[in-house]
Amino acid sequence: MDMNAQKAETAEIFRQMAQMEDMPAEAAVHFQFVADDHSADWDAFTQAAEGSGYAVEWYEADDEDGERYVEATSPVIALTPEAVWAHEEKLTLLAAIHGFAPDGWSFFTA
Repeated sequence: MDMNAQKAETAEIFRQMAQMEDMPAEAAVHFQFVADDHSADWDAFTQAAEGSGYAVEWYEADDEDGERYVEATSPVIALTPEAVWAHEEKLTLLAAIHGFAPDGWSFFTA
Protein backbone atom coordinates (compact mmCIF):
# COMPACT_ATOMS: atom_id res chain seq x y z
CA MET A 1 0.00 0.00 0.00
CA ASP A 2 1.62 3.21 -1.20
CA MET A 3 -0.10 5.97 0.76
CA ASN A 4 1.88 8.73 -0.98
CA ALA A 5 0.73 7.54 -4.39
CA GLN A 6 -2.85 7.21 -3.13
CA LYS A 7 -2.74 10.76 -1.73
CA ALA A 8 -1.40 12.10 -5.04
CA GLU A 9 -4.11 10.25 -6.95
CA THR A 10 -6.81 11.70 -4.69
CA ALA A 11 -5.47 15.23 -5.23
CA GLU A 12 -5.37 14.69 -9.00
CA ILE A 13 -8.90 13.30 -9.14
CA PHE A 14 -10.13 16.21 -7.06
CA ARG A 15 -8.37 18.68 -9.40
CA GLN A 16 -9.92 17.02 -12.47
CA MET A 17 -13.39 17.08 -10.93
CA ALA A 18 -13.02 20.77 -10.04
CA GLN A 19 -12.11 21.54 -13.67
CA MET A 20 -15.25 19.79 -14.95
CA GLU A 21 -17.78 21.32 -12.56
CA ASP A 22 -18.25 23.77 -9.72
CA MET A 23 -17.48 21.99 -6.47
CA PRO A 24 -19.67 22.61 -3.43
CA ALA A 25 -18.00 24.01 -0.32
CA GLU A 26 -19.20 21.05 1.76
CA ALA A 27 -20.37 17.51 1.14
CA ALA A 28 -20.61 14.05 2.64
CA VAL A 29 -18.00 11.81 1.03
CA HIS A 30 -18.47 8.11 0.20
CA PHE A 31 -15.36 5.94 0.41
CA GLN A 32 -15.55 2.50 -1.23
CA PHE A 33 -13.51 -0.54 -0.18
CA VAL A 34 -13.25 -4.05 -1.62
CA ALA A 35 -12.17 -7.18 0.18
CA ASP A 36 -8.53 -8.13 -0.43
CA ASP A 37 -9.50 -11.80 -0.15
CA HIS A 38 -12.13 -14.11 1.35
CA SER A 39 -10.81 -13.56 4.89
CA ALA A 40 -11.84 -9.88 5.04
CA ASP A 41 -13.83 -9.19 8.20
CA TRP A 42 -16.88 -7.24 7.05
CA ASP A 43 -18.43 -7.00 10.50
CA ALA A 44 -15.27 -5.81 12.24
CA PHE A 45 -14.58 -3.15 9.61
CA THR A 46 -18.19 -1.98 9.80
CA GLN A 47 -18.06 -1.70 13.60
CA ALA A 48 -14.72 0.12 13.53
CA ALA A 49 -15.85 2.60 10.86
CA GLU A 50 -19.19 3.24 12.56
CA GLY A 51 -17.36 3.69 15.87
CA SER A 52 -15.28 6.38 14.16
CA GLY A 53 -18.37 8.31 13.04
CA TYR A 54 -18.96 6.94 9.54
CA ALA A 55 -22.20 5.51 8.16
CA VAL A 56 -21.54 2.12 6.55
CA GLU A 57 -23.39 0.17 3.87
CA TRP A 58 -22.57 -3.09 2.10
CA TYR A 59 -23.25 -3.55 -1.60
CA GLU A 60 -23.57 -6.76 -3.55
CA ALA A 61 -22.00 -7.18 -6.98
CA ASP A 62 -24.11 -5.94 -9.88
CA ASP A 63 -23.22 -8.99 -11.95
CA GLU A 64 -21.25 -12.24 -11.73
CA ASP A 65 -17.94 -10.51 -12.45
CA GLY A 66 -18.47 -7.62 -10.08
CA GLU A 67 -17.18 -7.37 -6.54
CA ARG A 68 -19.05 -6.82 -3.32
CA TYR A 69 -17.90 -3.68 -1.61
CA VAL A 70 -18.39 -1.70 1.55
CA GLU A 71 -18.96 2.04 1.59
CA ALA A 72 -18.15 4.32 4.52
CA THR A 73 -19.72 7.77 4.36
CA SER A 74 -18.32 10.74 6.22
CA PRO A 75 -20.45 13.38 7.87
CA VAL A 76 -20.62 16.62 5.86
CA ILE A 77 -17.08 17.99 5.60
CA ALA A 78 -15.33 20.88 3.85
CA LEU A 79 -14.85 19.60 0.31
CA THR A 80 -11.13 20.16 -0.14
CA PRO A 81 -8.43 17.73 -1.24
CA GLU A 82 -6.90 17.90 2.23
CA ALA A 83 -10.15 17.13 4.03
CA VAL A 84 -11.01 14.27 1.68
CA TRP A 85 -7.51 12.83 2.10
CA ALA A 86 -7.68 13.07 5.91
CA HIS A 87 -10.76 10.84 5.92
CA GLU A 88 -9.51 8.60 3.13
CA GLU A 89 -6.20 7.98 4.90
CA LYS A 90 -7.89 7.16 8.20
CA LEU A 91 -10.36 4.77 6.57
CA THR A 92 -7.73 3.15 4.33
CA LEU A 93 -5.58 2.26 7.32
CA LEU A 94 -8.61 1.01 9.24
CA ALA A 95 -9.77 -1.01 6.23
CA ALA A 96 -6.35 -2.62 5.76
CA ILE A 97 -6.45 -3.99 9.30
CA HIS A 98 -9.68 -5.81 8.41
CA GLY A 99 -8.66 -7.08 4.97
CA PHE A 100 -9.99 -4.36 2.66
CA ALA A 101 -8.42 -2.13 0.01
CA PRO A 102 -9.60 1.30 -1.17
CA ASP A 103 -11.60 1.41 -4.38
CA GLY A 104 -12.51 5.06 -4.84
CA TRP A 105 -14.60 7.86 -3.43
CA SER A 106 -17.42 10.16 -4.46
CA PHE A 107 -19.47 12.86 -2.78
CA PHE A 108 -22.98 14.13 -2.52
CA THR A 109 -24.56 17.31 -1.23
CA ALA A 110 -27.80 17.56 0.68
